[in-house]
Amino acid sequence: MPRERTYLRYQVYRSEARKRAALTFAKLHSELETRAIVDVDYSRVRFEAIDASAMKAYEQWLDPHFCWEEIVRWKAKEPMSFDLAIWFDRELCGLCFANPNQSRLRVRIVRLEGQPNEHPLKSRIATFALTAVTHFARIIGSQQIEIQEPLSGAIPLYRQLGFEFDSEGRLVKRIDQV
Repeated sequence: MPRERTYLRYQVYRSEARKRAALTFAKLHSELETRAIVDVDYSRVRFEAIDASAMKAYEQWLDPHFCWEEIVRWKAKEPMSFDLAIWFDRELCGLCFANPNQSRLRVRIVRLEGQPNEHPLKSRIATFALTAVTHFARIIGSQQIEIQEPLSGAIPLYRQLGFEFDSEGRLVKRIDQV
């Protein structure tokens, strides 16, 4: 029973984090529209769970870096995890899976990948995912976000987004810096 309660409580947290991310980008779109500098219609971006439709869309990706099928199993084993499918209209543009440590003081981004093909959110997936993960981390009371086992080619991007290596060699960013 406690595992079910944890899962349901975190289901609410996941849903709330996705809603907050959508609101963040809706506000940004409105501000950019006011200034006439809209390059992408952020109102068409959706933040959803990784579900059967996301997995079906993922199967169409050419040469993805990660095997996302195992995320379905991970979600079942990790009731506190956060999964995210980033859509632009009906096109799946990115996927993310994050998990808090037991103390919930740190949320680890375990996997993050943008669709390797061309898509409307190219070069923006990390920003979108980080925004949603940050909302989730704040909801559960975390203090840091960590990129678990970052790909060496992605480290410069994470550094641009404010991540730094800590004394233990982890690529982290404090929540209050986000």
